[in-house]
Parts: sequence; structure tokens; C-alpha cells
Amino acid sequence: MGMVRMNYFNNIAINEKGQMMTIEAFLGALLIITAVLFVVSQAPSGVQQADAQSKTQLMHYGEDTIDMLKNSPPPEYTDYDNNLQYYFSEKKFDDLNEFLNDTLPDNVVYNVELYDGGRYLSIIRNGYPSANGISFNEIIITKGAPAGGVGQLTGTYITYKSFDNGSLIIPMDEQQNNNITAYNVIMKISDIGIPVYQLLMDPRDDDFTHWSIKHFNATDDPWNDGSTYDYFDYAGGPYVIDVADIDLTIQSKIMNWSESPIDVPSSKIDAIEFNNSMVGREVNITFMLNDSSSKTFKLSLSSSNIELSNYPDTGGDSASLDIDNTSVAFDDLNNCKIIGLIMVNSNASYDLNITNITIDWSGDDRLFSNITINGIIYPNITSSPASIEVHHAIKHHDPADRVTVHKSGEQIHYNFTSWLTGSPRIAVYPKHGTMRNYFSDSGISYTVLDSNNIVNGNLGNYDILIVPHTEMIEDSLSDVIVVRNMIDWVSDGGVLLAECASIKEIDDRVEDVDQDNHTWHGFIGVQEYFNTSNTIQLVGRSPYGDTLGKYLTDNLTGNDGACFHPLAQSYTEDGILPGTDGTISAFRLNITGVNPKNSIMAVPQNESGGVAFPKITFIEAPFDKGTVIYLAGHDQSTFSQQRERLIFNSILYSTTAKVYSYGLLEIRITMWYK
Repeated sequence: MGMVRMNYFNNIAINEKGQMMTIEAFLGALLIITAVLFVVSQAPSGVQQADAQSKTQLMHYGEDTIDMLKNSPPPEYTDYDNNLQYYFSEKKFDDLNEFLNDTLPDNVVYNVELYDGGRYLSIIRNGYPSANGISFNEIIITKGAPAGGVGQLTGTYITYKSFDNGSLIIPMDEQQNNNITAYNVIMKISDIGIPVYQLLMDPRDDDFTHWSIKHFNATDDPWNDGSTYDYFDYAGGPYVIDVADIDLTIQSKIMNWSESPIDVPSSKIDAIEFNNSMVGREVNITFMLNDSSSKTFKLSLSSSNIELSNYPDTGGDSASLDIDNTSVAFDDLNNCKIIGLIMVNSNASYDLNITNITIDWSGDDRLFSNITINGIIYPNITSSPASIEVHHAIKHHDPADRVTVHKSGEQIHYNFTSWLTGSPRIAVYPKHGTMRNYFSDSGISYTVLDSNNIVNGNLGNYDILIVPHTEMIEDSLSDVIVVRNMIDWVSDGGVLLAECASIKEIDDRVEDVDQDNHTWHGFIGVQEYFNTSNTIQLVGRSPYGDTLGKYLTDNLTGNDGACFHPLAQSYTEDGILPGTDGTISAFRLNITGVNPKNSIMAVPQNESGGVAFPKITFIEAPFDKGTVIYLAGHDQSTFSQQRERLIFNSILYSTTAKVYSYGLLEIRITMWYK
């Protein structure tokens, strides 16, 4: 939310109580305010006052009413400082309406709107003000309010958001041509200051009730004025750009981005597989391009790390081919599989076509099995060197990357909506891991940090820190200052996403360094972990008290709105995603010491198709002002866009629903005479 400033929060937390009136002073003020309202209310109903006088009286009404809200105590059982804070934090809009109706004279009408960082959203609507209407704006201090949202509205959304006819819809289910590049377009739109809203949907299938698909009238040819409209089904949390925020220039930008979302084309070598461990070996990989030029790269494979060296290219197309080894590693289950090599078209304005790859390693006792590129397996069981014909193109403009955009043909009304308040600034630590694979698919940019960066306070420049699977994490977290700075950064509002083998190590190290500051273990409380390839089911306790809530009776989850959480939005209509192997592909929480406000997002399924809780695969929990997300399973990009969306939902979440202990929110009350 644009008006939110971090330096407000510390001052608010310190000064808020001191600013509250005592009960005695409040009662005296209440008597005075009531007397004033009684006197001015004696103006005859239906009689229009003189312009200056009416505005003065309305000003008194507005200021005095807000003072009463700010200084009136909330219900005794709540933990709020006043009724203004209580009504909005708890979504008690009917109570607010009753309060205003009882307080104001009968001849005064009012509307109440909530500022979302981009526009005012109607909360109480009694019509349109006359020419003598006057508005009063007030900043509310809400408890547990997300930036861009009202606290306790299931954690993350504003109710009753409407989008006018002509708004743009970015599908995120099977209708979308490329879900991952869609995130790139969404971030570009947000970069130019346009709000991007997400329609939050319950992702659970029929067994867990309340799952549904939304139907909107729209066209899948939004740039053609003569296009036809029909009804489309939308699942998985589509994004919407309100037509009120779009002019012809913005529409042209979105069209161009959707047609060509990736600035630097790249392609991924998912795996190079051998029959035996490759530790201590050197592997030379030569790429032959269709203009007969070539480029060779050398991988040095130690026990814990893989280093890449570039040999000179032979000119021609090979001069534009680059290999990024940010993510290159051994598969975490064995040392026979090398994963995470990214081939990049670094500067050519045309397709790079690779016709042949030669893999040469020291010794002939490590039989090469196959190479997998973008999900396609090229088998070739042979001794060194192995020559594989691939005929693979790194396309400059790949139609497969195109992002599908629809345009609505009717007004859309939706109850559960969050929005992106800004494009996330992404950091990755340490450099050895799988993050580059996600970049290959999406084209998003990020910054790799080392321990010195974190010690020097560089984390403050980023919204989310991703700790990917890496065998180097134990060594990286050996520095107490690194861990301390990570804890403080999350505590102050940062979002941490840890993947696979990093999860248990991070939780244990946080416990070592921060054990006296929280009642639970580490960031969330991970006790043990498992390896399973079972499919996973997105879940979360429902606010409706349906069947799913019955197996979470041990109170391991504290968020009753997890099923509508931005992180729980699914590529599939039924919320069931492929499983994945990994050092940690599922984990169990520490029953005696778990973060009480965690939201369980996904659990593995058992053999009968039910859920295998208390094993967990995906979980989120607030940590002071920040958020921690643990995602089990290694390298989501090698499985499907469905799994990969869990990564990108987390990235966008860092600037969509960052939770603060105190949130700033603005309301506008408009009053006028009948």
C-alpha cells in the first residue's frame, strides 16, 4: 500500500498506548460530543441549511464521530485499543453502520470507503452525496493488518471488489499458455504502478467442499475490437487488471509483454545422468550449433560443489551462447545426476539452434545414460565421449512463452481479492542451488548474495530471500552473524522461502541463535522429515468449519483462512499437484514447540487418495512482522508448472500480503444532508 511507510510502525508501536485517552477523560469528552450532536441535530429534518453553515455542521459531525470511534473502548474480550480499530480489523462493518446510524442526526446521510492503496472501496453505501457533501479521511491503526489489506479478513483480502466491463484477466489454470511467464508480465505491470489483483479461490476438491470454479463472460482475443465473447471457467486464482487503471498506452504495453514476456531467452538442461557417482571427475560439454560453430564448458565435480569454466567459442552463433551455472548441482539423492545447467541466448536477435552435444569425461568407467533438456530425454548409453543429436533451439521469441490475456465482457464482482503492491525485489542465498532454473522458465531477475552481503546488511534491499536446495547450506549458516541478520530481517518484515534440504538446517540454526525470543522451535518448528513421491493436496482449515477442519484438531494451524491464501492458489482445478522426491519432500512439525500462527498449505496424499497429515509439504507462518515459507521437495522446475507455481506464488506474496504487527489503513467518511 503506497501510504505505508516502515518507519511508522516502530513509532506507532511505542507511542500508540501513550496517545490513548484515559477512561475518565474519554467519558467527559463523550458527554461533550453527545451534547454537541444533540444541539446541532435540532435543525429541522429535510430543511437544507445555508451552504457555509451546513458545511460547518457536517465538519463537526465528522470530526466528533471519528473522535468517538477512536476513543470508545472495544468489547472487553478483544485485544484492540478502540472501536475504530476493532470494526475494521474484525470486518464489523454492520456494527460500524449501526454506530454511525445511532450517532448521527436523522437528516444526515453517509458513505464509508476504504483506501486500498490505489482507490477507495465502498464499505457502507447510502447513495450519492449532494453538493454540500463533505468527506473526512482518517488513518486507522489496525492489528495484524497486511499491507494492502484489512487485518483478520482471513488474513489477506478485501471484500466486495468490483471490476468494470473491459478489465483484463490473466488466467492461471489450464487456459493459460504459460503460467510461469505470466508472473513476469504481472511483475512488469506492477513495476509501472498499475494495481494487479488476484481473485483468491478455495483450491480444494469436492472431498473438502466449498471448492468452485468461477464463470465470467470474456474474450480470449482482447486486442481485437471485433472479437467474440463467451463464458470461460476460471480456477487457480486468476489475476485481474481493472479497466479503470488502463489507458491505450498501458494496454499496448501489456499486449507487447504478453506476446514476448522474456527479455533474455534461455533453456534448461534438466539432468545429465551417469551410471556411477561423478564425484572427483571433470566433464567437458561441447555444444555444436547449426552454423558449425561450437562452444565448450568444463565442469569440475568435487564432493560438495560443481564449478564451471568457459573455453573460448569458435565465433558465429556460439559467441551468443552462454551457460549459467548458478544452479548446477548434483541431484540431492545421488551423485550420478548433474542438474541445473541453463543455456542462455545472451545477445542474439535470432534463434540459437543446437544440433549436437558432446559429453566427455575422464575415464570410461562412468557410462553415460541420458540427457534431459526441457523435459525431453535424449538417451545414449555409451562410454566417453558421448555424442547426442538434439536439434534444440533457444528461441528468440518462443510462442510457448506467450502469456494468455482475456478481456471481461461484464462487470466482475468478487469477495476475496488481494493485490500486488509492487514488484518484488528477489535475493537468493547461497549461490549454489536451483534458483536459476526458475529464472530460465520465467525470465525474472534476482540477485545472488553471499555471506558478506548478509553480514553487511544488504538484505534490507530485498523483499524476499530464497534459500534453495543446496548441500552448502550447513556451511553457509555456520556464521552466527549471518543467521542473526536473517532473523532480524524476517522479524522486521522480510519474507523467507526455504526449499528442500535447507528447511531443517535453517530451523535448527534459528533455534540455536534465537532460542530465548520465541516459544517455538526456529522459525516454524520442523521436527523431522521424510522422502515421498506422493502427490500433494493443497489444503488449509476453512472458515466454514467443513470436513477438512476435522483432521486439524490438534491446533497445529492458527489461520482459519488458509484455503483462501494467495500461496494456496493452484494451477489445477482440484488443488492436487505432482509429488517430488528430495532430501526433504515432506516434514512433520514439532508438537511441543510450533509457531502457533502457521497456515498449513499442502500435505502429501496417502495411497487411498486421502491426505497423509500430519506430514506436510508446504507451510507458511508469520514471524513478528515478516513471513517464513517452507516448501518441501527438490527443484520444483523439473516436475511441472503446477509445482513451480508454488515458488512464484511465494515470490509475489512478498509484496502482496506482508503482515505487520501494526498496519496503516485509510478510511473516508462522506456526509451530506438528505
